[in-house]
Amino acid sequence: DQPDSRGILERLADRAGQAKAKIQSIGETVFGFASAYYEDHIQPVAGGYVEWASKVRSSLWEKFQKASDNYMPPTHQAPEN
Repeated sequence: DQPDSRGILERLADRAGQAKAKIQSIGETVFGFASAYYEDHIQPVAGGYVEWASKVRSSLWEKFQKASDNYMPPTHQAPEN
């Protein structure tokens, strides 16, 4: 007698679907914990550094703009022979 291969395949497909759903659920849970940890512990510390770096960049850009606005290229005269 042939085993009921169609029934076996359906059960395997069901189990695969259940496993996929469980893995997705675990992934969502881990992502939720990671997001909460980031918001509670990383972002408050990193936010200050990001703000500081942004201010430094803006300040340097302003200094560069002022220097480039006032820049006068040197005039070179050809040497007389």
